[in-house]
Amino acid sequence: MEREKLMVAIDFGTTYSGIAFCHSNQKELNDIEVVTSWSNNGVAPKVPTEIRYVPGRDPRWGAEASVACERRQTANSAVIYNRFKLLLDVRGGSGLYRDGSSSSSYINETDDKIRLPAGKSPINIATDYLRLLYDELMGKILRRRLPETLDITPIHFIFTVPAIWGHQAQQATKMAAKLAGFCSRKPDTFSLVSEPEAAAMYVLKAMHAANFSRVSTQAMPKLRTGDTFVVCDAGGGTVDLISYEVEEVQPSFKLKEAAVGTGAKCGSSYIDQAFLELLRRKIGPDFDDEQIWNKKDIGRGSNLMKTFDLIKRSFGQTTNDVWFIELPVEVANDEENGIYDNELEFTVEELQELFDPVVEKIIRLVEDQIHCIHNAGQPVSAIFLVGGFGESHYLYQSLVRWVNGNCASIPVINPRESWSAIMRGAIVREIHPAVRSRRLRQHYGFGCNFQYDPEKHDFNNTYVSPFGGHHVKDTIKWGGHLGDDCTEKTDIVFPVCCAIDSNNARVHCKLYASKAIEAPEYRTDPGVFCIGTIWADVSNTNLAELPCAYNEHGDLVYRFDVEVKMRIASADVSFSIWRGVRRIGNANFTHET
Repeated sequence: MEREKLMVAIDFGTTYSGIAFCHSNQKELNDIEVVTSWSNNGVAPKVPTEIRYVPGRDPRWGAEASVACERRQTANSAVIYNRFKLLLDVRGGSGLYRDGSSSSSYINETDDKIRLPAGKSPINIATDYLRLLYDELMGKILRRRLPETLDITPIHFIFTVPAIWGHQAQQATKMAAKLAGFCSRKPDTFSLVSEPEAAAMYVLKAMHAANFSRVSTQAMPKLRTGDTFVVCDAGGGTVDLISYEVEEVQPSFKLKEAAVGTGAKCGSSYIDQAFLELLRRKIGPDFDDEQIWNKKDIGRGSNLMKTFDLIKRSFGQTTNDVWFIELPVEVANDEENGIYDNELEFTVEELQELFDPVVEKIIRLVEDQIHCIHNAGQPVSAIFLVGGFGESHYLYQSLVRWVNGNCASIPVINPRESWSAIMRGAIVREIHPAVRSRRLRQHYGFGCNFQYDPEKHDFNNTYVSPFGGHHVKDTIKWGGHLGDDCTEKTDIVFPVCCAIDSNNARVHCKLYASKAIEAPEYRTDPGVFCIGTIWADVSNTNLAELPCAYNEHGDLVYRFDVEVKMRIASADVSFSIWRGVRRIGNANFTHET
């Protein structure tokens, strides 16, 4: 019988981070405890994903990073670093998720403005923040809750990551978490779960408990076998969408992905950035002068941004036509820009201008998911809106208006406490996994250098193989394709031919990917990118059994044919190397940076 574990979900978010936990034998949403009390961050459901470095002292993190009285007493302490999580995704949501439309251009530009401390990489600062979170969790939260048993209780840590993130970003998250101390105890384990999949698990549990705050139709739909639903997880930095078809309802839900998951960097933090851009236009050049407008006066945690956050949260549920925000710096009256007595007049039209580019982009993502499902000949039974930004009244109302105008029969449903949907759903998913298969979000392949075919290839792009014949340079053999169904027990198989020598008996080959609709033939195509390199030690192989030849440098090389098998989970990937029916072993994988 498997030993009981403590299941701990970490929602490491762009703007806020949270923790939830329960024991592995607990089954209901009410059994999952969400941390709401923090030693140095007060009482709050989540803590800001912010860190401030104080010379000679431990870094300040979360809400305490912006404590004004301490900041005034500490030299060079006004710099608060936030939104750094977005920089873990080195590809920036490229390919399938890129949106270069001018209406949301500021969304794509603001990542360049995320600040990092001198000499620290995104993984470094993420590690520093997560180490403080880990120390709080283990030394205070869990120590207080389990004083007698914590040291002998194995913990399974579940980190959630955006579905739009590639394997490099997933690996960066895992690396930062483990460097921060997660899994540093011998019995502890670790896994990654995609945020929208966790959200879907929360939705299923919430439906069972009828735990919803808003439903756009009079009757709450019941999901039946064959129904398809869309989950829109709107957070602070990223928005992920995923759709599932219900394969079974009894004795428990079983799902399969109905369309390729999509998403974009268009969360609520981009509305904050747009607000600062609006201030820049209204204030003029002085706004960029840090001697006048100090970063601490306009950063998250400042009175200015706290006031704007209250306005942002209430937008869509109040009848206000105008709001007033006190400015932190003395500014001359400017009737044209709505500045009077050092207050900024802020109209509903201006607020809409900040929200609409982000909201419209989210609606387009929902629309694309629905079209993909309809093109497969299936109707959509429901749309679930979750996540911190998912609680926005304006976003919810805008989505309902679009649905009513385009596909009126689909209910839009907002679960209660959707800000904690990811944390709770991640635990549910680990205890009771329901997703049987997923859709590949890109093509996967290895360089193979096809044999020359005069009807298809340019002879000038060939070389003579030491094992005979002309082969084409830079071609790719794709083993998994965008949109393919894939279970966690399904192997994506790649036949790979390597040339090894007696001095370096290692297989190494580069894994490529593409999000293009049609997989390109050549790895030099601009739509192809390298994910990383697979390495495997094959020194136990009897080289005398292999075909051999001399290469162009006069070195004796051996032809080594193997199969690389890849398995993809919710937010993780693993590899193994096979020769015939014999497994040579697991493969080490080095991600491109």
